[in-house]
Amino acid sequence: MVQTTAQRLNMLQDKLLAAQFVHGTGLGNEVGFYIFDYAPQDELLVRARIPEIQQYTEKQLQIKVQNFDLFTIVLQFFEARGYMEKNFQMEAKRGSAILFERMQKALKLATNRDELVGYIAAHYDPNALIFLTGVGKAYPIVRSHNLLNSLQPVITQMPLVLFYPGTYSYNKLKLFDELSDDHYYRAFRIVGD
Repeated sequence: MVQTTAQRLNMLQDKLLAAQFVHGTGLGNEVGFYIFDYAPQDELLVRARIPEIQQYTEKQLQIKVQNFDLFTIVLQFFEARGYMEKNFQMEAKRGSAILFERMQKALKLATNRDELVGYIAAHYDPNALIFLTGVGKAYPIVRSHNLLNSLQPVITQMPLVLFYPGTYSYNKLKLFDELSDDHYYRAFRIVGD
């Protein structure tokens, strides 16, 4: 029987409270990277439940849960540098494809100077459980598999959960259940169907 997203979110909450989850036992020395995939049409439900799950987990486990919204980080990056108006003007004059290319270059994505990875590395608490959200909102600028690969050497102590609007099956990411991404072999699907 296929579970609804609401049921799977309840299962996720239970999974987060399991001692073996937080301590990473049973992973065969793999980094505790997890993906909670869900039907894209349930995005608003997931967004609404994440703060509840975060607060409940913090209260029950007495640990910090940090939520990094990728879209918010990208916006803050461009706003802090005064690029927002310039980006709008560039898109109007040169088109979305050029803007997309320039935004990725500015963020230095998937390089050793990746701005998203740098932001997370500078702001995360090594003793906190990490949530990554905003994947769908940040597409096509941010690619999940690149970000997870780049975070491997950064997030090493506590688990990371990526909330993914699409399907993660057999190490394949399919954003919005339509756009195939590269394979990602190091993450575990945290809740099955």
